[in-house]
Amino acid sequence: MKNILLIATGGTIAARETEHGLRPALTAEDMRTAIGATGSTIAVVDLLSLDSTNIAPCHWQMIARKVADCRTDYDGFIITHGTDTMAYTAAALYYMLEHIDRPVVLTGSQRPLGRDGSDAEGNLRLAYEAACSGFAGVCLAFGGRLIHGNAAKKIHSLADDAFRSIGRTEIDLTAPVALTAPFRLHDALDTRVAVLRLYPGMNPVAVDAHIAAGYRGIILEGYGLGSVPGDDAEESFLPTLDRARTRACTIVLTTQCIYDGADITRYEVGVRAAELGALSGGTLPIEALYPLLMQRLAETPEGETVKTLL
Repeated sequence: MKNILLIATGGTIAARETEHGLRPALTAEDMRTAIGATGSTIAVVDLLSLDSTNIAPCHWQMIARKVADCRTDYDGFIITHGTDTMAYTAAALYYMLEHIDRPVVLTGSQRPLGRDGSDAEGNLRLAYEAACSGFAGVCLAFGGRLIHGNAAKKIHSLADDAFRSIGRTEIDLTAPVALTAPFRLHDALDTRVAVLRLYPGMNPVAVDAHIAAGYRGIILEGYGLGSVPGDDAEESFLPTLDRARTRACTIVLTTQCIYDGADITRYEVGVRAAELGALSGGTLPIEALYPLLMQRLAETPEGETVKTLL
């Protein structure tokens, strides 16, 4: 018999109507009842009760530490969570719970548990199936899909099939997972990371302002394969990237495109940026790059930049 721990953090799945709209109100016990499992023991913990809009890196640390503390006591974990920032939390846990040897499954819903036509029950059962499986790692269960924790992106604000896997195939629970290294908790995060989206005519002073404010990492959502304006532009970003390097601020270039990722080795505007120390975000979505850079910076001495995201 499997022992599963269900950790509730709030979200739409736990919401009820108030005079100001939906607000989390249900408990982990309500989630357990909805699963209706008979082949395992499900323990419950009410860790948070937040709309996921209010989830912050400190809450990622709370969840990661809870899973790490209980890791050997349970065969799998289900984390119920709001959909708006679920992909960020899934990615944060993916990197913080390195080589976790059992399933950690995040799920939620687009409509509250118990409401007519809710997708909550189906998502909870999918999460339960994954939590009882032989899968090892962090994943997101939603709309019939199982997505690796560092590959999820919410692409629909209302549709039940809200998430897609970016840069990785979806998870096949029948495929064996080989563990390659012992578990390690990375619970330190450096929150001095900003995400800036490039737009035509943007002045690089916006990046300089973040460098001056003491940010250690900046993710630039560039165009196409991750390009930023170079010497032929009215406002070149290259001098700013050079200043970032001298101030030990790590710059990561990613793309505004959903699929195919960034590659700053193809065009001159990308190559010049790489020569000034910029890193490529590769195929990782912004939801994964953001917590990954926080985690890498926390393990990089002050005054130094992150040399690789691999």
